[in-house]
Amino acid sequence: MRVAVIQMASGEDKRANLEKAVRMVREAAGRRADLAVLPELFNFLPRRMTREECIPNAEGEEGETLGLIRELSRELGIAIVAGSIIELERDGEALYNTAYLVRSGGIAGKYRKNHLFNYGKIKEGEVFKAGDAPAVFDLCGTKVGITICYDLRFPELFRAEALLGAEVLVNVAAFLEETGRAHWMPLLRARAIENLAYVIAANQAGAEGNRFLYHGHSCIIDPWGRILRRAGTGEGIIMGTVRLERIQEVRESMPALRGYRSYSPP
Repeated sequence: MRVAVIQMASGEDKRANLEKAVRMVREAAGRRADLAVLPELFNFLPRRMTREECIPNAEGEEGETLGLIRELSRELGIAIVAGSIIELERDGEALYNTAYLVRSGGIAGKYRKNHLFNYGKIKEGEVFKAGDAPAVFDLCGTKVGITICYDLRFPELFRAEALLGAEVLVNVAAFLEETGRAHWMPLLRARAIENLAYVIAANQAGAEGNRFLYHGHSCIIDPWGRILRRAGTGEGIIMGTVRLERIQEVRESMPALRGYRSYSPP
């Protein structure tokens, strides 16, 4: 499976964000990608994470963003992890930070961010409702698990997806420069090594125009923890190939998943 990781700098202009995402997915398809991965909140990334900012830009599955992504998937014959969007629960008021897997022009599944980021002035817990389950999907003969940004600090979620069969673990993110400089790459490599799985990480690019500076450095890591491709801080696309035989090779030589034991907290 050939993967394109899209690192873009999103902002508060949804139209401009969507035009950029479409342009970059088209480029990925032109480079023969089977899967394109967009970052967290790719269609609308507010300066202030408040309900007042988010509600007018929230959408459901029938909204503009997923309609555009479904049409793009159908036209180009490419699967897309639609980073995440602000999802408004149908017939309710709850907001979720939700990533969607789109393929063959349809929604194959979704994942709602389980762990909400509360750091400094960012209070996601005051805006969003947390999801409560892992998500693993079949794609191109491979099982793919999806996570969002801050989930990266909770290895139990990644292990749950691995135990559900995930061979590729996707993390879509808007990881800040401050924390990313210290923790982004060590956490990503640890999740790959622990679960003997590829990790595909799509982060927001660093953008001076945003209130917060994002870390960039989207990457593709193999099941041994080797960094295969890594972006810088600016916008761009990195390409890589997921090889099932590599997963099998590493899992045979290091059978850590077969030796897994669960523990209950005291």
